[in-house]
Amino acid sequence: MKTQIIQLEPHDDTISVKDKMGWSQTGRIALVWPARGHLIDRQLDLVLLLRHSQDLGIQIALVTTDPEVRFQAGQLGIPMFRSIRKAQTEHWKRKYRKSGKFKSKTAWDQRLSRIQTLLAEPVLPNREVGQLPQPVRIGIFSLAVIAVLSIAAVLIPSAQIYITPETSTQAITLDVQANDKVEQINLTGILPAKWTSVSVEGRSSTQTTGSENIPLGYASGEVVFRNLTDQALVIPAGTVVGTANLSHRYATQREIRIPAGSGQENSVSIKAISPGSSSNLAAGRILAIEGELGVLATVANLTPVSGGSMALSPAPNSEDRERLQEELIGSLSQNALQEIKDFLSPGDILLSEEPTLVRISSASFDPEDLQPASQLDLTLRAEFTIPYVSAEDIDTLGSSILDANLPAGYAALPDTMHIEQLSDPIFDNGLTNSWRIEFSRGLQSEPSVQQATNLVLGRKPEHASQLLRENLSITGTPRIKTSPSWWPVVPFVPIRIQVISSEIIQASDQDALQGIQ
Repeated sequence: MKTQIIQLEPHDDTISVKDKMGWSQTGRIALVWPARGHLIDRQLDLVLLLRHSQDLGIQIALVTTDPEVRFQAGQLGIPMFRSIRKAQTEHWKRKYRKSGKFKSKTAWDQRLSRIQTLLAEPVLPNREVGQLPQPVRIGIFSLAVIAVLSIAAVLIPSAQIYITPETSTQAITLDVQANDKVEQINLTGILPAKWTSVSVEGRSSTQTTGSENIPLGYASGEVVFRNLTDQALVIPAGTVVGTANLSHRYATQREIRIPAGSGQENSVSIKAISPGSSSNLAAGRILAIEGELGVLATVANLTPVSGGSMALSPAPNSEDRERLQEELIGSLSQNALQEIKDFLSPGDILLSEEPTLVRISSASFDPEDLQPASQLDLTLRAEFTIPYVSAEDIDTLGSSILDANLPAGYAALPDTMHIEQLSDPIFDNGLTNSWRIEFSRGLQSEPSVQQATNLVLGRKPEHASQLLRENLSITGTPRIKTSPSWWPVVPFVPIRIQVISSEIIQASDQDALQGIQ
């Protein structure tokens, strides 16, 4: 006969099982008990299922290994199997009439009478459980209280541990070299040399040390004009006459008239246009007239031209100019050096004591020519340049070297880098000699939070403080604050312990620290 398998769930009850049985289309149903959970273990529940199967006209069997269920089912004569396969293949022992009589009628009557008795009993929602003895109940209650207190003792207390990390100094001395052909630092000690330029302007004066013969007096004399035409001529004042090539020039001092007729003459006084003894001429040297009158008349000095004189006067010479320019360039070089220092960032290192002159933009002397003067003035503008190493590159080099030699368990303190030059660089042809620099900075230990926590678990604060001091790189005595304050030991649970470094204590923790102190 075909058997329908119904898999029961741990949450099923009598009603849900009966409902599942109602959907059956076969004459046999195998109810499969779940492997875990308590489903139906009361005899009354099995009686109700058995009665429902009789109402449906089907036969039920149980597939279970639960001893309680198997016992109750055995009392009611319900077939039982230990696996679904056996339920499907083995013969079900059925209670039916044979030749009009029940097989083993006496046993069946006894079972039927017991089933009817159970069906007549009222269905109670729960079994009546006997009351436990008072000592047992007191013991169970005491254990529950102890369990609650134990959980509270583990989870409620907390602790804060305040430690001060140990500090020290890390220093290293390095031979470095700067090169303007490289662009990045090299951990072997090579630094890129950079150039900076500035233009400066200045003015300076100096007393002249030279002397010059200065023309003082103007030569003067008299010339005679002779008419070459048959008309009268007018010789204006200021008419220029001179030697044949007019290298010496003189001007008439007044206007004269020459009567008409060839050979007519008239004389007039003249004066040299330029001062000095070079204007003195012997008689007969003046022969030329400047301008159109030169074709209408002739001129001649019948007497010498004299009276021009010279005098010795202070005047700048070439040595004065060169000295003044060198002095002014030297002064401007110092001004340029100061401006460059003001421009550079703090920590930049100059590779030369003096800037280099790139070019002179302009230079103006007063007086400009070799003229007499007791003082020579110079206004000059020049551009200077100087090599340097940036503080950023030096700091990067020092930090990289120090990081490579950083002791285990320590970290560098920020803004503590100190750089000291132990010798001076000498820059020549784009390269410096090797010079020594000392790099130093502050270090701070980094105590392991996990190690600190493991050391203090469940220990008294005094003992825990001693263990921390002996096993961690810290300064001073650690301070431990438990909460509640009367709690005698550090918590046993790591998450209830907070390790705080004194370097990062916030303002909100100050009151707590004061309470510990």
